[in-house]
Parts: sequence; C-alpha cells; structure tokens
Amino acid sequence: MAEAETKKRRSKATTKKAKGKQWFTIVAPNVFDNMEIGRTMTSDPEQLVGRRISLSAMELVGNFNKYYVKIIFKIKKIEGDKALTEFDGMECLQDYISRMILHRIRRIDTVQDLKTKDGVSIRIKGLGIISGRIKSSIKGRVRNDIRSMMKKEVEGSTLDDIIEKMITDDIKNDVLRETRKIYPVRNFEIRKIELR
Repeated sequence: MAEAETKKRRSKATTKKAKGKQWFTIVAPNVFDNMEIGRTMTSDPEQLVGRRISLSAMELVGNFNKYYVKIIFKIKKIEGDKALTEFDGMECLQDYISRMILHRIRRIDTVQDLKTKDGVSIRIKGLGIISGRIKSSIKGRVRNDIRSMMKKEVEGSTLDDIIEKMITDDIKNDVLRETRKIYPVRNFEIRKIELR
C-alpha cells in the first residue's frame, strides 16, 4: 500500500516538473540531411542554444566502418519545436587510436590551424602510422607531405566538403596514395577537427 502511494506521489512530481516544458527535436545540419538526432525537453528554449551533442558517425551515416568516429554538434538556434545544430568538431575514439599504435609502430602526428574556402577556422590533427624503424629524414618527408596535402584540401574546400570527404574516406585515401610514394605508410586518420 505504501509502495503504491509512493509511486503516485512520484508520478505527480514528474507531471509537475513537465508542466510548462516543451519537447524539441534536435536536428543535424544540411550535410547530414537535417536528420533528427535527438529530442529534449525544456521550459526555456534559449537555454538549449550552445548545448553540445555528440554521436557516432556510424549512427549518422549508417557506415559501420566509421564506428570509431565521434561527431560533435552544437545547437545554434531554435525554430518552432526544432533545435537546429551546426558541426562543432569530430574526433577518433581513443581506444581505436591505441589499437593502431602497437609494438614497433611509429606514429607521425600533424597539427595545423587552417581556414576553409568558406572562411571557417579549424584545427585539424592528422595521424600517420608506419611499421618498423624509419629514418628521421623520411619521417620528415612523410609529415611534410601530409601537411601540404591537408592544407591544400582544407583551403580548397568548404567545411561541408571536408566533413563529407572525411566520412567517405576520400581525404584518407588521397593521403595514403601520395605518402606511399615516399614510404609504405600503413594507415592515416584525421584524428580530430576542432572549430577555432
């Protein structure tokens, strides 16, 4: 009997909390076909602006090969019952990076602050993976090649183009094709993109 009474009180409290609140559908930007990525409830829609949401690229594009990529969105404005978002960065999961860096594996990290064709300032972090020992001169050439390719790619593309090319692995494949002319690079990933 006491348990039923407690449940009734909880139910009333939940109803009181929900009064005056409204549900909002969180919508991804155009590059992800404005798909619904979540729902949230609030009494003050303006409090949603600036809130960040992260999702797996696998969920967003249905590509199971991208399970290790996390895409971050930020709510930029409210329109009716929709919370519209913008791209706010991406990163590879740390356990995926750790699995790539095994014994006798060398990593080549790049960090660049660049501006896209549509004027968005981003910090892009690349990661090349090489097996075995390598001369520092060759490692330097591979790093410079990655840097120049990333610079050309970012400055010649809009932010949406970069997101699409990252998800389809176009950038990754281009970098691997070019750097393998210098040395047999095992793998390459854009491990992080941050908006500046």
